[in-house]
Amino acid sequence: MYVSQSKLPHLLQPDDYTSEPAHQRDLDLLRRSWHLVGTTAELSRDGDFLTVQIAGIPIQIRNFRGELRALSNVCAHRHALICSKPCGRTATMQCQYHGWEYQEDGRTGKIPEPKNFVPIDRDSFRLPAYSLESVGQLVFVNPDSKAPPLREYLGDEFYEQLSQRFSEHWALGLRFQADYPANWKVPVENSLESYHVPNVHPNTFREDPGSVRSEHGLLENRTWFRTKLPFCPHSWLDSMFQRMEGGLVRMLGHDRQDTYEQHHVFPNLLFSFTDAISLCQCVLPTSASTSHGVVRQFGRMPKKSGLRSLPAGWWSWLKSNITRHILREDMSIFAAIQKGLEASPHVGVLGICEERIHRFQEFMVRGWSQ
Repeated sequence: MYVSQSKLPHLLQPDDYTSEPAHQRDLDLLRRSWHLVGTTAELSRDGDFLTVQIAGIPIQIRNFRGELRALSNVCAHRHALICSKPCGRTATMQCQYHGWEYQEDGRTGKIPEPKNFVPIDRDSFRLPAYSLESVGQLVFVNPDSKAPPLREYLGDEFYEQLSQRFSEHWALGLRFQADYPANWKVPVENSLESYHVPNVHPNTFREDPGSVRSEHGLLENRTWFRTKLPFCPHSWLDSMFQRMEGGLVRMLGHDRQDTYEQHHVFPNLLFSFTDAISLCQCVLPTSASTSHGVVRQFGRMPKKSGLRSLPAGWWSWLKSNITRHILREDMSIFAAIQKGLEASPHVGVLGICEERIHRFQEFMVRGWSQ
């Protein structure tokens, strides 16, 4: 059942999704948040790196001899991006422009023709470092030097859930990234309600579970949705699919819950769970009217290695393809939403089925004022 008993006000105005002042407010808030940037598997070897831009801040996450560090990706010499590649592996953290190298503490290493820079004060050239923590296989970064620990930010209960859901018993099966033609809050809010399902997902989810089959949790820093599977119980295909997944889960040595959960950690972290998959997404703005999202989906592995890993891998591949299709269905509506926001004369309204959006908007309004 839903928590609310009546319709709710739409707290954000269309201008909050389109204007440059609103975009700057969003950036200020996002610079105080934890962001999912990668996985330990992507950064497992010495010299492995990922580059991201968090709220306008270029950051390089790098493995320095087994230690993960998050440093500014802007060279202290002449301000070039140290690396423009999204990921890779190099022997040193070296600027692509003039070859300046940096160490794990952000201090300069080798500088070509150092006599040109005498006297050298290496502390003045030191790269800013950012908070980095991991839970399970997930790696998070927060640009704020005063950031609370990740466990405190997520809450003990959800932190432990992520530890289990992204442990070594799960394997990455999908990494999907996309540029969205909409403000970052559009894809986030789209994920917080099932009201759009019949129109946007007529051949996948098919129908909204509705209040009878839905359960909502509205917390201070997070909301969640839970429903029993199959998502569309009247569909024989959906029911058959869930029976197959349930059989696979038992074969892998795990218990069945037959539920779908979706969690939103404010402001921009999204997680979805079934018995067989764990999905995570981070959405970041690239302008007032565009954004970028990275989705990673993990498939469940057997408790004991062996031949059972083969059907687990096949099922993960199948579910990854279904997820891609669902994501593209959602993406097909984003441009229309953004164009409507840019011209809308309406304030907007939220139904009780959209109460998770209302809680998120409360967080945004509160965050802007801090």
